[in-house]
Amino acid sequence: MTTGIIPRLGLAVLLALASPAATAQPANEGGAIAPSDIMKLDDMRDVALSPDGDTVLFTVQRQMATFSPPHQNIWAVPSDGSSDARPFIVSAGIDNTPRWSPDGRWIAFLSNRDNPLLGGGESGISFITETTDAPGPPVAGTPPGKSSSGEQDGSKQLWLMPANGGGAVPLTAMSADVTDIVWSPDGKHIAFLSTDPQAPEEKQARARGEDWIERDHSRHFNRLWIYDLAKRSARRVSPAGLNVSAVDWSPDGRRMALRVNDRPDINAYFYHSRIVLFDPATGKVGKTILEHAAEGPFWSPDGKRIAGEAILLPGFISLAPRVYDLASDTLTKLADDHPGLLTKLRWSAGGDSLLALSFEKTRSKVVRIDPATGAVATITALDGESSDFDIDADGDTMVAQLSSPARPTDVWAIDHGKARPITRLNRQVADWKLGKVRQIHWRNHKDGKTIYGVLVTPPGYTPGSPTRTVVQIHGGPEWAWWAGWLGSWHEWAQMLASHGYVVFLPNPRGSDGQGVDFARAVGNDWGGMDYQDVMDGLDYLVDQKIADPDRLGIGGWSYGGFLSAWAVTHGNRFKAAVVGAGPVDLVPFARITDTPDFPLGYYGDVTTHMADYDRSSPARMLNEDIETPVLVLHGGADARVPPTLGLEFYRGLKMLGKEAEMVTYPGEPHWLHEPAHQKDVQRRVLAWFDAHL
Repeated sequence: MTTGIIPRLGLAVLLALASPAATAQPANEGGAIAPSDIMKLDDMRDVALSPDGDTVLFTVQRQMATFSPPHQNIWAVPSDGSSDARPFIVSAGIDNTPRWSPDGRWIAFLSNRDNPLLGGGESGISFITETTDAPGPPVAGTPPGKSSSGEQDGSKQLWLMPANGGGAVPLTAMSADVTDIVWSPDGKHIAFLSTDPQAPEEKQARARGEDWIERDHSRHFNRLWIYDLAKRSARRVSPAGLNVSAVDWSPDGRRMALRVNDRPDINAYFYHSRIVLFDPATGKVGKTILEHAAEGPFWSPDGKRIAGEAILLPGFISLAPRVYDLASDTLTKLADDHPGLLTKLRWSAGGDSLLALSFEKTRSKVVRIDPATGAVATITALDGESSDFDIDADGDTMVAQLSSPARPTDVWAIDHGKARPITRLNRQVADWKLGKVRQIHWRNHKDGKTIYGVLVTPPGYTPGSPTRTVVQIHGGPEWAWWAGWLGSWHEWAQMLASHGYVVFLPNPRGSDGQGVDFARAVGNDWGGMDYQDVMDGLDYLVDQKIADPDRLGIGGWSYGGFLSAWAVTHGNRFKAAVVGAGPVDLVPFARITDTPDFPLGYYGDVTTHMADYDRSSPARMLNEDIETPVLVLHGGADARVPPTLGLEFYRGLKMLGKEAEMVTYPGEPHWLHEPAHQKDVQRRVLAWFDAHL
């Protein structure tokens, strides 16, 4: 039990204890890392290598690890690193998704910058308006990208600019965002996706206050359009009743492969997408070539095969490559037994193999997959975690996005099996005193299974010195911690380490990095052997005199919040816990989450298996013996794990007279977006552990 005056201090006082003003020195002068330092870090994504292999384009954003940044720009760097990276396509808002034309002369991209397309616009390129029936030509009218008063709606539109620089011109003015742009092989057309606009009667109804939402009855589908650069116009080609999420052209440009589903909701996108053949000239949808598709389609350079990745049911996130042969009408399964997670699948330049990223244990590799046998061979083992890579048209040059232990995400060049950084986006980090990041492993004492994880020790840590320790659990369960950069609003390790904490980041069973069977090993068993994996890892750190057994904290987001709540209700080993957006009561979670297939994949039908759901629900195990102080954090508009679940756990603790605080962030989904909210999460996490450990 925690004693003394600190636990009875008000939360405002606790926050003051951890405020930046309390830091003796700023991070760039050798002081501890503050939440404000983390919020100044840039992130990057969308790596796009020019066809000739000379130039890399990539998107830089002003927030780490968020899906909805307020500002993004497109940067360029020579692939050989011969000069520094520089901003290349810049506006006051969002510029992202750079795509080179096949001849390398043009760059298509998306932007929400001010769009001059109004009645044809001064650019000379005609605007696009949507039709309600497809296929068909565009029709004239007021461009949906602006209101009748000329106000911009802020949606992302398709733009084009010369690769050698110069002015960018807009190609579209759709009512909704344009997404997933793909050049045709001859460079004469650009395929793109955009969501249906509101019909006039819908707008009239909303004006009358009739703004109710009918669940599972969305009428707004994501549609496929093709822009003709010569005619300066576009037509919608996808038929009614299909939601399109990805597209690829055949090498001859006559056919397409699409990833589609029948409903425009997130659950259908994740679990019920399929890859189909498609004739853009007639709008005819052909046969389905891959069910439950999660990535793809990717048409082979010779036009004979189409690759994709399938979710391995029941519905987790485990992915497996598949190759469809058009001539023989056969689908080949590849690498189902690979001991890692394969993502970012693509064909090699010659089409003789597939390339992919493979996340294994706690690090990424670039690998080559034999499309006939599924054999996986390592091209490059990376020192950290990668989420994107690209190759040039000849396959001679390769680059990757990579976060390494001592630096946030950068572009790295890969040559002869070696990787080297060619950008330095966050130069200030070189002056920070960082925790040491390393991969560790231990065994579960019940079944002997080897478990991997990441350990971050404070700067200047002396081995054999038991130190206050925070266990941070990742989301998922199928996700994983990496031996790379660990500093963002929900990755607390480097910040905590700089304040004198050991941070233990385990990848228990259920995680990625050890194959499909390992990821599936928590079916019907959240809080079972996965929790045992974590506790055995913690025992290992105590035995090694790394973790102080009397000063232990635990916390995490999503599934990490769940397992932290589980720890609170299963003993008092931890002196503080942070439960971030945790699904702590699985029956209501399964029935109200926006991805209902997700819990069903672990536990099955709710009515039939209700006892199993309840058996794994920390909210149903709250009891008088709990002593761990708990901080509950939750997004106020979280549809994945609704905030009522966090409130249930918090209120349950308070009704028992236990120490607990709860903070809700208005308007935030499951993954927080607002910089002020992201900063506040880090501030409160640090204050909570400082007060109780």
